[in-house]
Amino acid sequence: MKKVSMKDVRPEKVAALEKRIREIYAEYRHLLPSDYRWEDESSRWNELVYCIFAELTGHNYRDARRLANYIADLNLLNVDDLAKIPIMDDGMVNPDNSRIRTITDILRSNGISEDDVKRSLSAICKVAQSISDNYDGKIQKFLRKYGEEIVNEFDSHVSFSEVSKGTQSRIIVKWIQNTLCMPLAFSNVYTARFCEKEDINYNELAAAADNIGLNGAVLDDLLEVYIVDIEGKQR
Repeated sequence: MKKVSMKDVRPEKVAALEKRIREIYAEYRHLLPSDYRWEDESSRWNELVYCIFAELTGHNYRDARRLANYIADLNLLNVDDLAKIPIMDDGMVNPDNSRIRTITDILRSNGISEDDVKRSLSAICKVAQSISDNYDGKIQKFLRKYGEEIVNEFDSHVSFSEVSKGTQSRIIVKWIQNTLCMPLAFSNVYTARFCEKEDINYNELAAAADNIGLNGAVLDDLLEVYIVDIEGKQR
C-alpha cells in the first residue's frame, strides 16, 4: 500500500474510521485466534513498566509483573497522564502528585524501599515523557519506525523473482509481524481493498489503529475476515 505524507491525513476520516474499526472488531473479532501477542498496544507500555520494576525494585520477576499488572488494572499507568507529572530539580518525580502518591503507597505496601520507589517512578515518568514528546504517547509508533526499517533493509537485499515487489513486501511485513510481534501494517491485499472501499490512505488507517490502540497485525487479519465476508455476500 502506498504511503502518503502525514499532511494528507484527514482528521475527520480518522475519527470516522475509528468508529468503523470498532464496529468491525465487535462483529468479527470472535472469528480470529484468541492468542495474539500485544493485541492491545497499551500492553506494550505495561510490559516496559514491568521491566523497570523488575530491575529497580529488588523484587523477583514474578512479583514485579504482578505489581505492574495490578497498577495497570487500576488505570494508573496511562502514558499521557504519567508524562504530565513534573520532574523535580533533583531528577526525581514530584512526590506530591496524586497518581504518584497512590502508586507509591502500593509499592511501599509490597515491601519496596523508599529509594527504589523514587527511582522506579522517576524512570517510568521520564520514559513516558519521552514517548509523549517523540511518539505522541504511542510506543507502537517507536517500534513501527524501526520495524519498517527492518522491512526496507531486508527488501533491498532480497528479491523473489516469482512475485511482484508489492507481494514481496507484504510477505516480509507479515513475517516481521509474526516473528517479532512488530506493530506493522499492513500486510495483505484485503487491507488495501478496505482502504479503497473507505476512501482512506495508509497513514489514516495507521492513525485510527493507533488511536484505539489496536495492533496493526490484528487489524490486518480482522479486515481480511471482514472483506472476505462482505464480498462473499455480494456475489
